[in-house]
Amino acid sequence: MAAIAADDGSDSDDAICLFGNVAVSDDISKSWLVNSAASAHKCWMRVCFDDYHTTTGRSVTMCDKGSVATAGVGTVVLNVIVQGKTRKIKLKKVLHVPTMGFNLMPVGMMEERGAEVAFKGGKTIIKSSDKIAACGMRKSGLYHLDMAPLSHIAAMASPQLGHERLAHVSVAGVKRMIKNKDIAGLKCTFMARKDACEPCVYGNEAMTHMPSAGGGRVTKRLQLVHSDLGGPKSEPSRGSALYFGTFTDEFSCRTDVVFLQEKSDLLSEYKKWLTKAQLHTESTIKVLRSDNGGEYVSNAFVGGRA
Repeated sequence: MAAIAADDGSDSDDAICLFGNVAVSDDISKSWLVNSAASAHKCWMRVCFDDYHTTTGRSVTMCDKGSVATAGVGTVVLNVIVQGKTRKIKLKKVLHVPTMGFNLMPVGMMEERGAEVAFKGGKTIIKSSDKIAACGMRKSGLYHLDMAPLSHIAAMASPQLGHERLAHVSVAGVKRMIKNKDIAGLKCTFMARKDACEPCVYGNEAMTHMPSAGGGRVTKRLQLVHSDLGGPKSEPSRGSALYFGTFTDEFSCRTDVVFLQEKSDLLSEYKKWLTKAQLHTESTIKVLRSDNGGEYVSNAFVGGRA
């Protein structure tokens, strides 16, 4: 395996990609292009990464799209064809640029790591330690690496990615399916699990028990009454009322509605309702519960409701 790392040793978090008039076709999107203008390895497919870390505040400057944010950085292992045989190339510190639509291998970055890149007769040859590490052909003016076909349609970069794609089945279950070959073509290039699944963490949380604030269920009428005030309405009632008040008994679930021309009429209507309710039920109101609106916490209502 030839190791070609994309470590430029600079302090800058930005990368440059000068690429003009590139149509993102299916052929280009799956290929790796050998390019002399880019300053860092770039890959747009998350599935290609083995070791992956998310990044923030880093961008790639592209001539046609301007500044594009990167999503992460990691290691990519390429299966290339050299003289009819499949070999692996390991690229380190590859930038993940999801919106780019194609993959780039910069000439300058490979030369800094000791590799030799030659272009001749419509072909490119990359040598590392005097051995051919990769080859490529020129197609439509772009040099494409000779890549092994992606036979594993369900290939994944990690079991965590498989966990997310397979409806959040356990990672152990993903590894078991890979080992037992339960799914045709299911393959994983990096078996270690590093990331926790945030949706699963939230989904497995137990709901905290909410204690009852009332100290138990009511046992008789008027032990607890709920009240609320609504309005003003856009159209008045036949009695010129724009507001209404409700009184709901917790025990019987009976709700009485009173109509009000003004919000301040709530206290007088409450007293009328209370007289009738206590006479009808032969009980005394214990608790009146509201939303603590201004009409309920006013001095007039608090002092005159008993």
